[in-house]
Amino acid sequence: MFAISTVLIAATALGACSQDTDNDSDTAKKGSEKKSQSCDRILNNDYMLPQAKPAEFKKGFTVALVRQSGVGDYFEQWGNGATKQIEAAGGKVKVYDARGNNSTQVSQFGQAISSKPDVIIVDHGLADSVNPKIDEAIDKGIPVVVYDVDIANCDATYISQNDESIAEEILGYLKKENPDGGKIAYVNVSGIAPLDSRNKVYQEFLKGNPEFKQVAHFGKYTESVAADTATEGAAALSAAKDTTIAFAAYDELAKGTLIALRQQGLSDKVKVYGVDISTADIQLMIKSGSPWRATAATDPANVGAVVARAAIGKAAGADLPDKMTIPATLITQDQLVDKNVENMDDLRKALPELSTPDYLGAPWIPEITPGQ
Repeated sequence: MFAISTVLIAATALGACSQDTDNDSDTAKKGSEKKSQSCDRILNNDYMLPQAKPAEFKKGFTVALVRQSGVGDYFEQWGNGATKQIEAAGGKVKVYDARGNNSTQVSQFGQAISSKPDVIIVDHGLADSVNPKIDEAIDKGIPVVVYDVDIANCDATYISQNDESIAEEILGYLKKENPDGGKIAYVNVSGIAPLDSRNKVYQEFLKGNPEFKQVAHFGKYTESVAADTATEGAAALSAAKDTTIAFAAYDELAKGTLIALRQQGLSDKVKVYGVDISTADIQLMIKSGSPWRATAATDPANVGAVVARAAIGKAAGADLPDKMTIPATLITQDQLVDKNVENMDDLRKALPELSTPDYLGAPWIPEITPGQ
């Protein structure tokens, strides 16, 4: 879903001073403003890669995957989907995984730039850490595709899940299952782009549905999200025993919520609604007596493949849009049980809409089957 980060690094302001001419100074100032200000990105999900193979496309192209993965099989599936798609197209992948350390990601990003790849994929990370390195890569002529990081450089292509629709989807189902309202334990953290987007929808949901009241708020964003969220959640829930609903903004937070509910003896009294899906999540949802009622999600392997196709297009010289989003699907506990879904391969067969081979597909990029 996004990176696990423990250290916040303030962005370093780099000012270029010129003593030659006023024109040089103005040019430097304009370049700095372009990078420091957020883009007014235009969403274009209808974009298609060139259907004829671009002249710039060559087998043996290289991709640097600079990522912040975390605990859980979501990240493994995402990486496998991306790697499988790149290799199917004849490319090679070098992975730089900071595993939750922002300073390590900055250092590894520098190594990736020095390796002079044909394209760089940034998969999760803290905006303040990676934005200067994205600028550096683009300044050196290396195209960049970014997934789920709040980026400033207008020349980088930004791809994410549609976080607003994800939140609307799961909150709509929450309301459907609880038409009389309820007392909500809200499980989220701030400062992470996709989680902040989901939070905006949640806050609007509370304003528009006064029958729902928030009675607890917890969530930890560490290298061990589920365990640390469980510890904080148990304390919060002990003071909010009247909780009837929990909304967790991504799956590791949902896992921690399940543990906290069990510790407080509330598993049979609270319904849990989450975001994201993995085999581990499915097992938790279908477990007898599980309070995890539904999730809104994309297939992480499919998402990795989509981002990889964007990177392949960039490496081949395609002019991709500023922003693209990948739609999510509502997945309920009842669906999983009724369709005998036990893992992600079962889910892909039960819900084929999770696979989007035409999204940034082209005849010169071999189609893959995510997860297999």
